[in-house]
Amino acid sequence: MNNKEKIFQVSIDLFSEYGYDGVSVRQIAREVGIKESSIYNHYSSKQAILNRILEYYVEEMTSEEIPLDQASLNLDRGFDFFYKAGCDAFLSKLEEERMMKITRLLFIESYHNDEVRNFLKKSIIEAPVEGWIVLFDLMKAKNLIEKDCDTRQLSESFFYYGMFLLYEHFIINYPEDDEKFLRDFMIKTENHARTIFDSVKMEGYDENKA
Repeated sequence: MNNKEKIFQVSIDLFSEYGYDGVSVRQIAREVGIKESSIYNHYSSKQAILNRILEYYVEEMTSEEIPLDQASLNLDRGFDFFYKAGCDAFLSKLEEERMMKITRLLFIESYHNDEVRNFLKKSIIEAPVEGWIVLFDLMKAKNLIEKDCDTRQLSESFFYYGMFLLYEHFIINYPEDDEKFLRDFMIKTENHARTIFDSVKMEGYDENKA
């Protein structure tokens, strides 16, 4: 691991533990084992480090997304495929210690850091909800769910529960065992999603034949 990678990793560790404002460039340099001035050979500022962390998070979280055209072709393969294809990719990322730390950083910084709050709002909440709206509209077109259901409300209900569980884990129950949380997260979100899907699926829809 070169110095730039060390700075990146140490910054994630420190920011997630002490908060962005609670960490200085000098502290990062000390933990990496380099002079403070050497930080600027790789990042122009502490803010630049944070920006790179946010960029990295989105890159990783979207790297295994199913392309929309492929997802639309598989919507009629049943709820389990539809849900787990997305959830499994998400959880596989969260299982990485680095990604868990960044997720906690996002939640704790969103209270007082406008840039992180806007990032969380636009990239982590609004963008996925918009994606779910498109998929639920496609499910309407394929007669898999009721024509009169509100797909925005459906998408928000579908997605926000998982966000609440993350908030509960990283803020309310912190510190809590990450592995147990991830196991529980999978079960709880799948049950929740199943309940929502069952409330709007077309009458006579037979998942076993889908």
